[in-house]
Amino acid sequence: MSKRLIVLKPRLTPMDVRTARPAPKQPDAVLVSSAWQQLVERAIQVRGRRCERCGKTHEDDGAPVKLIGDHIHERRDGGAELDPANVQLLCARAGGDGRQHADGASGGCHARKTSEARRRRLGGL
Repeated sequence: MSKRLIVLKPRLTPMDVRTARPAPKQPDAVLVSSAWQQLVERAIQVRGRRCERCGKTHEDDGAPVKLIGDHIHERRDGGAELDPANVQLLCARAGGDGRQHADGASGGCHARKTSEARRRRLGGL
């Protein structure tokens, strides 16, 4: 006498992940505060309008470089939130000043630094 395995039909309908949308990104309260904005503006006044990683001062179209205030030691890793010594000015877009980044990689210094920090935090993945 042979025994047969009976397969039950699924009771849950599969979800169509093509229509699922992530929640909208919420701005970080510290990074939209007037104290942070003043800190970044003061850093630009003192240090000049240039990327502190690649030295870029102008975009390819001749406009002044778009700079982002970035925490050198990230806050989630224990870095101080409003310490000027923990802030660096990084470019937001690749290229500019008529040249690409020295290593030929794409992306602005801010995006590249953030992805490097994320990779380190996740164990070098």
